[in-house]
Amino acid sequence: MTFDEIKAAVLKLSDEDQKRLIMEVMPTIMPKACSDDLCVQKIRGLVDEESVKSYREQHMDGI
Repeated sequence: MTFDEIKAAVLKLSDEDQKRLIMEVMPTIMPKACSDDLCVQKIRGLVDEESVKSYREQHMDGI
């Protein structure tokens, strides 16, 4: 499959399956795919403060 075919297939997945992809598959490929600082910064940039605000409030910001 080409990158564009994979991208189209992922975008057609249900929200639940997209979440599973992020939670289960991404950690497996991250060590190989994201080995430089630029990639790490880009991944960190995907998580904005609003998306983690409720988690941090529930867990007292990791205390």
